[in-house]
Amino acid sequence: MRKLTFPLFLLFATGAGLSASAQTAAVQAQRPLPPAVASHTAHLPYTAEFKTTRVQTLGDGSTVTHETTEVLARDSQGRTLNSSSGTALGDDAREYTNVNINDPVGKTHTFWSTPGQRVFVTNNGDAGTPPPSCSAGARAMIQPASGRSEKPKMEDLGVQTFEGVEAHGHRTTWTYAPGQIGNSDLLVHTSEVWFSTTPGLEGVNVRQVNDDPRSGKETRELVKFTPGEPDASLFTPPQDFVVEIHDVHNEVRCP
Repeated sequence: MRKLTFPLFLLFATGAGLSASAQTAAVQAQRPLPPAVASHTAHLPYTAEFKTTRVQTLGDGSTVTHETTEVLARDSQGRTLNSSSGTALGDDAREYTNVNINDPVGKTHTFWSTPGQRVFVTNNGDAGTPPPSCSAGARAMIQPASGRSEKPKMEDLGVQTFEGVEAHGHRTTWTYAPGQIGNSDLLVHTSEVWFSTTPGLEGVNVRQVNDDPRSGKETRELVKFTPGEPDASLFTPPQDFVVEIHDVHNEVRCP
């Protein structure tokens, strides 16, 4: 693979001659990894496969269903991978795969997308100390008001096993009285999440269900779990892709 090196500020200030799709991919490469990868405290190597199904009910009672698949992996070096695949919405409806890899030892973040031709590698260097704006309190302050007048109901769902992984679940329920958010009838929104309690795999999100009449029902479920070292090829970009290396200088991101 051919390697190109760019200062990060130059790439985004000028576009560096990239096509629109490549520039979009470069921006995506700078985004934090999804919480399922970045937040869990697992330290054992594994490979987990997920399926996410989103069902939206239209006004006439018909439904629109969209499915995506996801692979999460962690190796013994601490590298984490998130690979998501699906069919793009729109006229072209082409299949895609986005791959994000975080290497805490090498201090790099790698992103590529297929179809595509480029791999974006960001050298993060020393992250430094997050600024005050990264604090949980500061982040909460900029969140939009929810308009809820009642506290959400919290439920402990106990412990279940998903594909051999033991997990503890919780459900949160928000109830909106008629007229509270412009709704004509009582509206109930539930969110259910299950995190692994298996030793060495603590915090891995193995199941999540969000049911909101305003946007539909989305279910993310673990369909296969393989303990042990993941296939090394998962962390290797296509051989014919051009590698672009970007150095981040004096940039501190919120965790």
